[in-house]
Amino acid sequence: MPKFSEQGKERIQQSLLQEGERLFTTYGLKKVTIDEIVKAVKIAKASFYRFYEGKEYLFLDIAQRKQKEIFEILEGVLEDSKNKPDSDRVKLVFFSMSELMGKYPLLTNIDDETIELVARKVSSERLEEFAAQGFDAVQTMEKHGIQFRCDTQIVSQLFHALYRAWVGLQEQPKNIQEQVINIMLDGVINQIT
Repeated sequence: MPKFSEQGKERIQQSLLQEGERLFTTYGLKKVTIDEIVKAVKIAKASFYRFYEGKEYLFLDIAQRKQKEIFEILEGVLEDSKNKPDSDRVKLVFFSMSELMGKYPLLTNIDDETIELVARKVSSERLEEFAAQGFDAVQTMEKHGIQFRCDTQIVSQLFHALYRAWVGLQEQPKNIQEQVINIMLDGVINQIT
């Protein structure tokens, strides 16, 4: 088995992440094979296993990195808006997250089947590590001083429902999307902050 320099390892790691994201986004986790990944990266199959135990581990690594990027940006949004009212900050977070999710289709396309496949194939230790990363928009907003009038679980579910509504409106003209989401968001924010 070939030995890789540190630069070589870094190059292969970046290629695995980039090509894995491209393939998973295009075809979904279930349909992508390790053979397709190694062909895209131009490495031997045995080399893939020096980096990941399986394609599900690669998928989880990509998803975790993308979530981390999103939450670093959200931290900045919350910090930059710290002098605004909570209602304005919550709205900023929602629109920022919606925009960011559009830039990360891999995350947008995660469905129950994908979650189940990852849960079956990835070790419980790795799943616990992923869960411990603790990316939660509501907790992040609370950490930045936003106070909610109801339980954080309720707020989190409201955000999920609004996001699903936003996704469902993507076929509509932009001005209709914005008006509908603004009305819904204003109503929800009025009730929770």
